[in-house]
Amino acid sequence: MRGENQDLVYADPDRLVFSVADGVGGGEGGAVASAMVCANLKMMLYAAGEDFASRKAAVQQAIEEANAEIFERSRRKGLSAMGSTVAVLVMDPADRRRVAVCNVGDSRVYLIRGGMPELLTRDHRLDGSHTLTRAVGIGGKVHTRWFESVCDHGSGFLVCTDGVHDPLTDARIAVFSSAGPVEAAARRLSDDVLKHGAPDNYSFVLVSI
Repeated sequence: MRGENQDLVYADPDRLVFSVADGVGGGEGGAVASAMVCANLKMMLYAAGEDFASRKAAVQQAIEEANAEIFERSRRKGLSAMGSTVAVLVMDPADRRRVAVCNVGDSRVYLIRGGMPELLTRDHRLDGSHTLTRAVGIGGKVHTRWFESVCDHGSGFLVCTDGVHDPLTDARIAVFSSAGPVEAAARRLSDDVLKHGAPDNYSFVLVSI
């Protein structure tokens, strides 16, 4: 129903980093902000070390630098409330069962284990509303929330924007995200979002272990 898609996905299977970003602010602002977040992630991870700690540090630095660049651009261009959400999944190259996740805003990371959902991130928005309390670029500093987990083989992860989790319950998300091979599960999840009206653009990355 939106005239412009301000969602972007950055997925790097070689570096085991998967992310989504959802722009905040009308017109140019939101689309540019989400693009800047993904561009910084790509640039920082390209130069990052091969170990788990280096990749987490690169993600953190990318978010901080994107925040500074978006904030400065919004001031220079006079774009009010220009920003972006972001959610990132980082897998340990030494043991893919060990993961770290972070988010800013209301994009999410779920662990899907045994057909059950476990939300690994916490939304930064006012209860009962779509008003964000945090976003990349809306202030001079950005505060990320990191969480680490160890999961079992056969588990999966869903990294998604609010266009997925707002129209669907967590239970439905888990059912469709674990329904068979990952490609088929992704199609079924997308179809279910559309079935429930897809009131917003929706983007997601589905990862299996």
